[in-house]
Amino acid sequence: MRIALVMDDMPVRSNGTSSTALRYADALREQGHEVICVAFGADGPDSFDVPEHHIPVVTPVAEGLDFHFAQPDEAVFDEAFADVDVIHIFLPFALGQAARDWGRAHGVPVTAAFRLQPENVTYNANLGAAPLVCDAIYRLFRDWLYGDIRHIHCPSQMIANQLRKHGYRSQLHVISDGVPKAFCPGEGEGFNDGLVHIVTVGRLSHEKDQATIIRAIDRCSHRDQIRLHICGKGPLKHGLEHEGSRLPHPPIFEYRSIDDLIALERACPLYIHASIADIEAMSVLEALACGCVPIIAEAEMSAPSQFALCRESLFEAGDDERLAELIDWWLDHPEKIAEWSPRYAAEGMGDHVEKCAERFAAMLEEAIADDLSAYGEEVRS
Repeated sequence: MRIALVMDDMPVRSNGTSSTALRYADALREQGHEVICVAFGADGPDSFDVPEHHIPVVTPVAEGLDFHFAQPDEAVFDEAFADVDVIHIFLPFALGQAARDWGRAHGVPVTAAFRLQPENVTYNANLGAAPLVCDAIYRLFRDWLYGDIRHIHCPSQMIANQLRKHGYRSQLHVISDGVPKAFCPGEGEGFNDGLVHIVTVGRLSHEKDQATIIRAIDRCSHRDQIRLHICGKGPLKHGLEHEGSRLPHPPIFEYRSIDDLIALERACPLYIHASIADIEAMSVLEALACGCVPIIAEAEMSAPSQFALCRESLFEAGDDERLAELIDWWLDHPEKIAEWSPRYAAEGMGDHVEKCAERFAAMLEEAIADDLSAYGEEVRS
């Protein structure tokens, strides 16, 4: 197949949407498909750059979150989408809507992914969970894009359930984003400080709730032996730095390359994920694949608690007291870490990106047949 991937902001590797798009593109090419990318900041072979879309009031806020909207460009579409078999859209904004319209006008099948959780919007707008606002955003996204898409990729069953709950009638395909094979147990980074190093990965934002992790470590009986690594970027960095400054060993805030992140995770016995809202959270699976034992927050709008294999890997979101108890329990029982680490590594490596890309390609083939049938054309052989 010749596949066009359409996303707003290609260069931002710190968010799951861009990372997944680029990983899928590489995996699909390795499987013999042709893949082109249309995005703001698109660079490299088979990539088509479009301008930034400036929206009054909204753009400065988005740029503060390290995100850029893309401006549709019909001339770029005409060149990029020539002879493609399918257009796959990652976000429901102006670029995705225009790409959908181009596909419909030219008889090219169109699919989409649901990747922006409404709770991500409300938490970053300082509204908290705001269920009524989230309901409105689900309706808005459906009206903007998804109501006219027959096949939608969902990274988790949790978000598929939410789409059904909010009246989405398309065929939903639950396919993990997949873990690159590089994430696996092995020799890790060497620490010679006598401390226990614990890691968490994610945007420094309200819904990721790294503050709960800091408060929990402050409560731990092992607080004098713990060093927390917070890997990510985001608007809450200074506030989290201030909160973490009271710990005996203040957290290290860093943004690492893939290789350096793997080396860190291989050296950390525990990975903590406190997020209140997450569509899938590949960072959890990646850490598991490296051998970390996780402690994961349970929340209605957060999917990664599905990866927990034992009750000692779960706590109620926001409950720093229970999280502290679990951190202490694991550190008091190193034999349990040794027992569960290989089990979690197997769990993390169970869905490599290559397998997920194969399932994604099968979804695209099904969508091509359905859309061409709807267009009144014969399926291309």
